[in-house]
Amino acid sequence: MDDQLHIIIAGERGKVIKFPCSRKKLRIFAAVSLITIIFLAVTSLFSVSFFNKQHSSAGEVTKLQKQLEKSQQQEHKLDNIIAALEKSKSEQEAAFNEEKESLISNAVSELTERSDLIKEIVGSIGIKLPKSTRSEGKNSGGPFIADDTLQQDELIYKADRYIKTIRLLPLGRPLKGPITSRYGKRRDPLNKKSAFHTGIDFRGKRGEKIRSTADGIVKKAFKNGGYGNYVMIDHGNGYTTSFSHMQKYLVRRGDQIKRGQVIGLVGNTGRSTGPHLHYEVALDGKTINPYNFMKIAKLKK
Repeated sequence: MDDQLHIIIAGERGKVIKFPCSRKKLRIFAAVSLITIIFLAVTSLFSVSFFNKQHSSAGEVTKLQKQLEKSQQQEHKLDNIIAALEKSKSEQEAAFNEEKESLISNAVSELTERSDLIKEIVGSIGIKLPKSTRSEGKNSGGPFIADDTLQQDELIYKADRYIKTIRLLPLGRPLKGPITSRYGKRRDPLNKKSAFHTGIDFRGKRGEKIRSTADGIVKKAFKNGGYGNYVMIDHGNGYTTSFSHMQKYLVRRGDQIKRGQVIGLVGNTGRSTGPHLHYEVALDGKTINPYNFMKIAKLKK
């Protein structure tokens, strides 16, 4: 068989062109053409895929840029909020400090006024307030640094000493009834002889409540001969108070007592002409006139 092929191309005017070609060359041409077509197709597919990926990447970048811008806007808003909060906090701290200084100033003024009043009242009955027992200045030294709070601390310390002193002083009345016999010389109600009355008598109703006039500890609580049912309270500062002729005492020896606490009931026990309370105040074992203390304050009922 002849492997020679002729490719004939006829023109419009009858001109004929012949191209001799072998089957082998034709096969090679067809193969090259097929490979070229496949290559172009694969290249086109890769190009389209690459374009789609680029387009998708561009979309992602745009999306990320928008998110970044939104995040920056939120961060800016957050910074503004933080700045506003810090400003508000500073303003609140300034207002708080101003209010604190005002309260301290008012408290200092009030403490000064009350301390002076306590000193004046207590001094009017001849009671000396305790002196400062602070030991600052002994076995110490160092550079001087002014302290604005020193005056306030000293005032608080002084007021505290005064308050402790007042709390332990037998102030006010143990019973609200009328006074039937005062402290000092008098005619004895039973034998009508001249005598010295070591306390003050209050008339009261049987069973009426009797109250302590200061903080302290019960030193005695028993039936004491002519004093009847009897209670003595030690206030720990040289002062004692005693209560006699009670119908019943409501405390025991060693009990801690607060000012205004009920310690017994009005009665007519012992050497007595009727229901009443015999009330005594003593300093270092010697009786003194309770009326001086009764003038200072009224006992809270």
